[in-house]
Amino acid sequence: MSGADRSASRAEVPARSAALPRAPRPRPPAARLAVARLAVAALLAAAALGCSSTREHVAPPTPEAAPAPPGAAALTTRQADAAAPEATAPRRAEPAPERPPELDLVRPEDGAYARFFAALRALEQGRRKDHVRVAWLGDSHAAADFWSGALRAALQRRFGDGGLGFVHLGYAAYRHDGARLTTQGKWRTRPKTPGGSTPVDDGVFGLGGILFSAPKGPARAEIAVTGAGPSARLLWDVCFRSSAPTDEIAVTIEGGPSEIVRAAAGDAPGALQHAKLASVGATKLGVVPSGAPELCGLIVETDPQVTPGVVVDTLGINGARLATPLRWSELAWAAELARRSPELVVLEYGTNEAGDVTTDPSLYARQLAELLARIRRAEPDVDCLVLAPTDRKDAPERTPAIRDVLRGAAQEGGCAFWDTYEAMGGRGSIEAWYRERPPRASRDGVHLTFRGYRELGVKLANDVLERYRP
Repeated sequence: MSGADRSASRAEVPARSAALPRAPRPRPPAARLAVARLAVAALLAAAALGCSSTREHVAPPTPEAAPAPPGAAALTTRQADAAAPEATAPRRAEPAPERPPELDLVRPEDGAYARFFAALRALEQGRRKDHVRVAWLGDSHAAADFWSGALRAALQRRFGDGGLGFVHLGYAAYRHDGARLTTQGKWRTRPKTPGGSTPVDDGVFGLGGILFSAPKGPARAEIAVTGAGPSARLLWDVCFRSSAPTDEIAVTIEGGPSEIVRAAAGDAPGALQHAKLASVGATKLGVVPSGAPELCGLIVETDPQVTPGVVVDTLGINGARLATPLRWSELAWAAELARRSPELVVLEYGTNEAGDVTTDPSLYARQLAELLARIRRAEPDVDCLVLAPTDRKDAPERTPAIRDVLRGAAQEGGCAFWDTYEAMGGRGSIEAWYRERPPRASRDGVHLTFRGYRELGVKLANDVLERYRP
């Protein structure tokens, strides 16, 4: 039976060991993030790795929304943790952290989605003042943002549009739903093979696992947000890494001045830096590097203080396997994940593993367990969803075997599981999808077409939303 005649398989949600799902820790997102960043920063310093420091750049509104006076520069402040008070100084009692509204909305019947669904309920009821974030890690199936984009679109239609989320800058062969991305000049990536499995350099590559630089001449990378309204307030977070004090990045927002961003004095060489900007009604941002700074991604969100919604960060990499994120520096990547503080992590791997015919599939269970452990060391309260691999023409026996391994590892790790392989129609479905007109699968017998990815995304979103109860 072809994939067109099969209904999507339902996500398998393992039972928790306790009767009640583990509730989120009673800390608001900001407090939880602060604690995580302090802990990770301390470990990074001990390991001589670069930790994330942040400086804020607030671009003035566009002329349609109270322009800044001519020649006025954007307000710039540096965020730093307050120094510990002297022992003799009186200590002011700290106010008790606000109780997250999700704590009252956790339901045992939601299983592995308990905290994610509770956050969505708080959002839908108007009780949450921050976005609900999803991080999707995976391979080339996610890199083009067709599959993950369909999930984003469905969640944002229901719960509110929180923006694009994570976007690569300086990547010529790249797309993202809701954005037009352009590059000028010659850009290079580090690692040279982003989807590899062998450790390389120091492993500090940012949230998306790829750094982009243009050391051999003039270059520019630009993004235009296509779906933002004319009065939308957007928050832009540019991640970069400098190796020399002379490295600079000119960041230009439409309707605002050009800001020169550089590493802060005193920061360790190679530290990941974040320049945060805000704009009203502007939809274009451009970056021009000077020297050899490396771009490690851009976050684009609407202002959650105005209208909170859902954000899906797509972190797919061509050729990636479960071993790919395991080769990154755990501490450096954990700091970046903690900044995002997702409520749900989607793990979409297995198709490339199906082609590795000499590898024992049991290895992937151990790799998935280790990846989940890393994620939970950074975000202990996060929910997880594991996706099965798609059908693969040249691996008719290994694909279902790897599917079964991932299903068992997902259950062991307390994650929901969605059977992509079965949703397509099982063995031989990718060939059947290719023979359709128009086809839902590509000639190579591995990838899908735009139509095929969108269909999987709609099926996945429908299954998740069918399980959700307000």
